[in-house]
Amino acid sequence: MRDLIISYYEKRFGEDISSAFVHLVREIGEIALGIEKGNSEHVKLKITEAAALLEFLSSKYGFDLDGNMQYLYSKKNDILRKIDHK
Repeated sequence: MRDLIISYYEKRFGEDISSAFVHLVREIGEIALGIEKGNSEHVKLKITEAAALLEFLSSKYGFDLDGNMQYLYSKKNDILRKIDHK
């Protein structure tokens, strides 16, 4: 899946990270609009597009987004577990 996303956005943005980021921010705004209007199908589509753009941007910075999220949130959950057990 990652390769499919990256291939699409490489064709669309190439090395223009700024334009990809601006597009991501627009998609975030579209998520807000969909939530405001109660349009869950629009929200789902725009969340998908935003996630794909984040995957593309992560590839530009040379890291595995899923792997980084797993590592980071494992640590965060460990911290919350420690707080809950106090």
